[in-house]
Amino acid sequence: MATFAKPENALKRAEELINVGQKQAALQALHDLITSKRYRAWQKTLEKIMFKYVELCVDMRKGRYAKDGLIQYRIVCQQVNVSSLEEVTNLLKMLGRRN
Repeated sequence: MATFAKPENALKRAEELINVGQKQAALQALHDLITSKRYRAWQKTLEKIMFKYVELCVDMRKGRYAKDGLIQYRIVCQQVNVSSLEEVTNLLKMLGRRN
């Protein structure tokens, strides 16, 4: 489990892993960041991370990962930005229908 100084670095690392075909490692890196207690304040970057995370979960058919990530994200943005959670869940529904 690698720890990242900034959430942007985790997203960048996940993109690199996806480009070389290591989707499972990319998903794990994002999952570790989302479930980490270090990033408990909502940031716009976390929303971008969740978009990529949900995309990977749907592509790899990892429903449990998606559920766990959404629960953690709900906790983070519940008091600050509920519309962000709504956008992420809408993306999940849209991608789920497409596949």
